[in-house]
Amino acid sequence: MEISRIKDGKKAVRIGDEDRISMLSDDVIHQILSYLDARLAVQTSVLSKRWKLVWTTLPFLDFKEYNIHDYYTFMNHVFDRRDHISGILKLNLCSTNGLNLWLLKKYIKYAVSHDVQHLTVESHRYCSLSSFNSKTLKELKLTMPFEFEDVMKADCWTLPNLTTLHLKRYGYRFPNKHKVHELCLNLPALKILVLKDCELPEFFSLPMLTTLCLEQCTLPKKVWDLPALLTLQLGDMVFPEDMSDYFLALASLRNLVIDFGHHYIRRLVISSSHLVNLKIKVSLSAVYIFEHKIVVLAPKLCNFEAIGFFRMVYEGSELENAIIKYQDLPLSSTVWRHYQDVIETMFSQLGSTKILSLDLAIIQILYQLLDIVAHWHCPFYNLKHLKLPRGCEESSVSSAVRNYLLGGSPGASIVKPMPQDNVIAQMTPAVSLSIQNVVEEKALETPTKKLIDTTYTNDTLRKLSNYE
Repeated sequence: MEISRIKDGKKAVRIGDEDRISMLSDDVIHQILSYLDARLAVQTSVLSKRWKLVWTTLPFLDFKEYNIHDYYTFMNHVFDRRDHISGILKLNLCSTNGLNLWLLKKYIKYAVSHDVQHLTVESHRYCSLSSFNSKTLKELKLTMPFEFEDVMKADCWTLPNLTTLHLKRYGYRFPNKHKVHELCLNLPALKILVLKDCELPEFFSLPMLTTLCLEQCTLPKKVWDLPALLTLQLGDMVFPEDMSDYFLALASLRNLVIDFGHHYIRRLVISSSHLVNLKIKVSLSAVYIFEHKIVVLAPKLCNFEAIGFFRMVYEGSELENAIIKYQDLPLSSTVWRHYQDVIETMFSQLGSTKILSLDLAIIQILYQLLDIVAHWHCPFYNLKHLKLPRGCEESSVSSAVRNYLLGGSPGASIVKPMPQDNVIAQMTPAVSLSIQNVVEEKALETPTKKLIDTTYTNDTLRKLSNYE
């Protein structure tokens, strides 16, 4: 064993002159380099003779934003000198800095001819859909303008194995409601669809789709036909006055995330016979909290997360987990009293939960309302664990707050959350909204036209009349 010194004077142990990283196989080194930008990956060629040509067979190429001259030079260097026999598994092209259309199509064609499976393209130029035709492509993320109506009329793609599609507007306007549906044609294997800033067609039908994420979109006027859908995310959207039929039609829905952004809805009914995970985020000031009412009718709901203030009515099974966060809301002394009725109302609807997690903001609010909280009846009769936020010690919890939260469940304990302890996990990496520990149940084996459980629907409709 040889002991050598490094620059700071500390001793380091080496076994001879052995370079253990260079002894790894190319496949393992490729996996390590896959976390690097393409420029950094190529620069590893100077490390040693062993590394000189490793990058030329790298199947992961991620081109970040460079200045326009460097972009042309570097990309030409990579594509001209790489081993052309080696395939490309994943390619990320960010060309919003001015990469011309001819080169963009050239690199896309190269990737397609080398059996690319994951392709991300961000461009200020419209690239014809037929450029992406591929039998190997499984995931496609596109950010580009779609305003060229004349081009798109005769333009289409054929992607028989594509399972994931992300479409995002760049610059001008996203395709109109008819074009959105046309973009989803010839995609028989599509299961995950992410759309941002578009208007959906009046009748939106994708029978095999299991995950749909919509952000800043306009919902269709008619109920969608998505019988296999398991996961739905809706973010920062204008909602129709009555959405009850939309959720009733999603017979397979298990996971639902709704982020209202700064939009306002007077009343929303979420009625779903198989819903397991639900997350709702509202970013409204105290002025609107008495107007915003959400009714949840979900007999199989297991995990619920609320971010923000809203009035709530819940009818369903016992909850395993409930997470309440009031982050991003004003906590000045002038609004404490506005929250009093909403907190008491929401908590009373969540009395069946077994594990309750609170953030620091709700603890602060309870302390500001301490004289009122002392007279509140504990709504939690089934509680097993109360999870306090970081920065809040059990010893600092006042007797009034403790009695309100734990008084109905004498056997409940207070615990501190672990760093990885989250009930709600990411459903899809495409959008900011997320649900954790999602219970993925199988979609319907064969999509059926019977979208609504008649028994459940009739019972639900009777209940809805009570919330008008």
